[in-house]
Amino acid sequence: MVKELMFMTDVLDKKGVKEGDTLVIKPFSGKRKRMTLRYTQYDFVTHHKDSKTTTKVLESVQGEKFHFQLSLIESENFNRKKHARYALKSICGIPFRLNGNWVMEGILEVGDTCDLGYHSIYFERKAMLENEFNFANDIIKKNLKVISSNLPVLIEGETGVGKTSLARLIHQSSGVSGHFVHINIASLSKNLLESELFGHIKGAFTGAHTDKIGALKLSSGGTLFIDEIDSLPLEIQTKLLIFLDEQKIKPVGATFEEKVNTRIICASGKNLLKMVEEGSMRLDFYYRIASGLGIKIPSLRDKVVLIKKFCQLYSIENKVSISQKLLEFYQTLPWPGNIRQLKGHLDKKSIITNSMKLDFDELDDELLTHSSSLFSIENETKQMTLEELKIGYAKKIYFQCNKNITLASKKLGVSPKVLKRLIAA
Repeated sequence: MVKELMFMTDVLDKKGVKEGDTLVIKPFSGKRKRMTLRYTQYDFVTHHKDSKTTTKVLESVQGEKFHFQLSLIESENFNRKKHARYALKSICGIPFRLNGNWVMEGILEVGDTCDLGYHSIYFERKAMLENEFNFANDIIKKNLKVISSNLPVLIEGETGVGKTSLARLIHQSSGVSGHFVHINIASLSKNLLESELFGHIKGAFTGAHTDKIGALKLSSGGTLFIDEIDSLPLEIQTKLLIFLDEQKIKPVGATFEEKVNTRIICASGKNLLKMVEEGSMRLDFYYRIASGLGIKIPSLRDKVVLIKKFCQLYSIENKVSISQKLLEFYQTLPWPGNIRQLKGHLDKKSIITNSMKLDFDELDDELLTHSSSLFSIENETKQMTLEELKIGYAKKIYFQCNKNITLASKKLGVSPKVLKRLIAA
């Protein structure tokens, strides 16, 4: 009996739907809605029951009326709040389908789908899946003391690898009560950049009709994420360096200084030490922003296993099946746009294909051009060599022929041995 209880406890901890998990509502018509489970009870009805925020009114289709209740329950066997899990039951006497089976009630697990009349709800543990996909969770665990401090963090990685997501996770894990403010240096005008960071007072310059709170003060008590720090002009680097040393800001046009307690996280897709050598970044500024925690996120090209893991995550979250052939094809590509490019491609493919199964088609042909080595790590264009063109075209024909070496080599007019060498490159 004890072993059975221990097994049940383990299942509850790993699979049971609990607080913090994600509920996805897929209505009969309209867009999906995602929400984080925070309350002990949610009601799904086809009519207005009351004004509570936990009551979710779903469209009545063909005159149907129902009332289903999602409640957080505690196991009598354990009587411990940490084992509390959500269960769904019918209040109106009408059954619902749980993973295709008609039931009146049931304890839910992550991945379950419930059909409430013509509507569906399902449950995800997105944070858990994302942590399995990348190494963010390990970074948090290994560097918890630094993350909980006020030391700066520098995140380096190519475009699309998830620098913003990691910065937000560091903020959430730091335990601070202030806001997470995101500012992208490359998107701001050089003339307004100082004002955006430090703020300004009324009359500081033409157009300054009111006082403005800058991002550094706005994020006081929290985190300021400065994206594309490599685009910061030298003169602003000097002023930001002073802030990092003294935690004081001076708004544009002001004669006074203010002390703010803001944690800085910087991100860059460029080689900052190379910028120091070229004179476009101050050496002391670089050392200051890199003095806390330095993180380098690998690209898909450097860690091919991430492609498979992301595709698995995408399949779960979007209820689609990605064929093995397509997955193997994706793992042969360098993906210069990394996760952002891969996700964008899968989104487009899902919409155009309009199918629950994704397989190799003409959209994937485009990837041999757009996801080739046309781009360097720093997105500077370069010419493809003849060998690179041959490899790309050979892979295209190989996958079009369902990985039939004999058929593909005949179409290409080469021997199977030559084709094997090309697709292995």
